[in-house]
Amino acid sequence: MLKVFILLINILGIVFAQNINVDDFINDAKKANKHVLIFLHKPNCGYCEKMIDFTLDDEKVENEIKKNFVFVDMNIGDDINVSFDGSYGSIREFAKFIGDDFYPTTVFINGKKEVVYTQPAYQDEKTFFNILRYIDTQAYKDMGIEEFKQKK
Repeated sequence: MLKVFILLINILGIVFAQNINVDDFINDAKKANKHVLIFLHKPNCGYCEKMIDFTLDDEKVENEIKKNFVFVDMNIGDDINVSFDGSYGSIREFAKFIGDDFYPTTVFINGKKEVVYTQPAYQDEKTFFNILRYIDTQAYKDMGIEEFKQKK
């Protein structure tokens, strides 16, 4: 189901807009007391596809994202520009701007436009769900991810 959603978002993004305004997503997230979750991936990337097919499509992960995050899908193969906090450029340039040009990467941004956590590489369902809880509970303010995993 999430695969269909990601495909639909990509199609709508191409058809209706050539710009992703991350600031707008952050404002929506801030109003809802959520974080923005940006999923950066690229075409023909086996690990990216695995993350979409298995991790993001997992029912528990999908429900957690819908409940507690504003999800933004960014495929660097798309000819779409990104604006964020006064910067403007391609999706690849956005990834470099926030300091992560590895795919797949998941980026979490709070309502103050701060990147609070990035997770490069493929993550299985269980690991990714724990990361989502780590961000949603704002445990990142008090402890590292490893300490958080040990407390679970």
